[in-house]
Amino acid sequence: MTNFKNKSANTITCVDIENRMSDMAVLKIGKKEKELLDASLIALKNAYVLLGLKVGAAVLAEDEQIYEGCNVESWVSGLGTCAERCAINHAVLHGNRKIKEIALVMDSASRGEPRPCGACLQYISDFSANPKIKVVMAKAEKGKILSETVSVRNLEELFPFPFKK
Repeated sequence: MTNFKNKSANTITCVDIENRMSDMAVLKIGKKEKELLDASLIALKNAYVLLGLKVGAAVLAEDEQIYEGCNVESWVSGLGTCAERCAINHAVLHGNRKIKEIALVMDSASRGEPRPCGACLQYISDFSANPKIKVVMAKAEKGKILSETVSVRNLEELFPFPFKK
């Protein structure tokens, strides 16, 4: 176990961090969240992956429509795009400027829990209708959502300090 100490002699352990994360309120999955996961699963199939893992995402936009996206990689580092940003861009292409919810599904071969990366969290924050929008996350295997991997968090839980002008 790794311990981190600061000058005031308070100790924070990895276990403390994990316990805090598990204590966060897990939000319920409704019909709309299920629709977002299903759309993300379909988008996952279209991911263009060279070295990483397939990810699909879907957003519920201000026009009440669902827009999908998938990750698209490049051999040149930094030129690819994540599924979450692709889905948001798809919504913007159709005239939306705000999203109400987002879901992402990643291949079950990935390690750890499914989560948006830091860049995607900032992008989601930039386009979110409010900081409490739901972020629905899951893994998939053989074309099906693994129900035991589904989690729902508020954006502000995942990204409490976004950059804002």
